[in-house]
Amino acid sequence: MNDIQWYFPKTLEEVQPHLKRDGVKLHGGGTWILRGSMRGIKGLVDLGKLELHSFRKDSQTVEMGAGMTYAETIRSMTTINPDHILVKALQHAASTPLRNIITLGGTIFSFPVWSDLMGPLIALDADVVLMGERSEAYSITEYVKSSALRKESLITHVRFKNIGWNAYYYREVKTSFDYPAFTITILLKKNKNLIEDTRIVVVGCAGKFSRVKKIEDYLKGKTTDSLEIDGIAQTHELKFTKKRSLEPAYLEHCAGVQIERSISELTRG
Repeated sequence: MNDIQWYFPKTLEEVQPHLKRDGVKLHGGGTWILRGSMRGIKGLVDLGKLELHSFRKDSQTVEMGAGMTYAETIRSMTTINPDHILVKALQHAASTPLRNIITLGGTIFSFPVWSDLMGPLIALDADVVLMGERSEAYSITEYVKSSALRKESLITHVRFKNIGWNAYYYREVKTSFDYPAFTITILLKKNKNLIEDTRIVVVGCAGKFSRVKKIEDYLKGKTTDSLEIDGIAQTHELKFTKKRSLEPAYLEHCAGVQIERSISELTRG
């Protein structure tokens, strides 16, 4: 292995030249190194000294620095709502030591399919703010689908609307510390018993993630006492590939069952 050059910028401006350098990668929490290969890497840019740990909120918007760890995110979002979807999801992600290391920006950039972060952010319609080749904000769905946006750019912030959702999060795992085969994020906005809006995101299916639009459309505008939940998941149209000896048909069935249970708990529980 060739010697790797480390860089320790203190400002975002000092990062800019490194974004275009061949073989130079950004280093936040660094957990991707544990699972990946160092082949072809000539240099690492440490982001630890940059001001990427900010947390701001007002009545309209929440904004978090991309350098915030899962643990920092949990603590910060708990001040807004202990039952916020990011708290529900991230408190069970990985292990305590890893939650103190894994960063928001690193997860968004790499999008591992077992991530407990991406489903909630997609459901929240979050935006990512970039610096570099394209220095502006993009929706997270646009970002993860575009390799061009991820090229020669650094995520500096993540932001989303500060809305009081009812939230449910599910991980399909064999043990609590297992990587989930898939995750389900459901957000529901109610006015008394009227469902005004809902968002359902499954991560880990074919294509990495999917919004379950048919069920979302069925729920919107209905009262909770008029819902017919049994059998609703037959319209989910989710597709899976084989994972760890789990057949696609089994995963599709499990996802449907858990979507129905989740909706039932949110609307009746």
